[in-house]
Amino acid sequence: LPPTDLFLTNGGLSLYRSDTVRRDDTPQTLLQRLGVRDPVALALMRNDPTARQLFEGRTGKLVTVETNERQELLRLSARWLPDDSRVFHRLVVEAGPQGLQVRRETGELTAQNRLASGVITSSLFAATDAANLPDSVAVQLAEMFANDIDFRRDLRQGDRFSVVYESLEADGESLRAGRVLSAEFVNNGREHEAVWFEEPGQKGAY
Repeated sequence: LPPTDLFLTNGGLSLYRSDTVRRDDTPQTLLQRLGVRDPVALALMRNDPTARQLFEGRTGKLVTVETNERQELLRLSARWLPDDSRVFHRLVVEAGPQGLQVRRETGELTAQNRLASGVITSSLFAATDAANLPDSVAVQLAEMFANDIDFRRDLRQGDRFSVVYESLEADGESLRAGRVLSAEFVNNGREHEAVWFEEPGQKGAY
């Protein structure tokens, strides 16, 4: 099972788990993996057209559930991106006086700046993986310095980089990376720097 957070509330014990929707998931497999043992919730996830959207389209949708000590569903929240826009979709299943209710919402992504750094031991992408940089940020980093550094021939062990990039978030959870805002790369002792610059009404550049 995914890691569990436990909280005591006035209503008793609440358990929280998060995971992502997998390619072969069904309502039953997802709820089981999230520790939900609730026939009513399972029936709703199987039969409600809005709830079924969780299993349509792209996989990797982030899902968080809250259950009580009897493993009954109190709240399910899922967030995902329909495309590369700055809008995300949120699916909520929540217990109320009338039982479980389903709603779908949209919201604006918020941009947070994140800093990461790394040291080259073999290749650029091995170093960015070790630094937990998203693949899209690693690609941008390589493109930014492609005219100055041949990343297949010029890299040396001990070369280092630092990067500031946008994390596009929904409800405090990162859904995807945005632009690289600034970066520094030290290759064989020589420093290279780039900063994102954008004038109003024009396409940005480094």
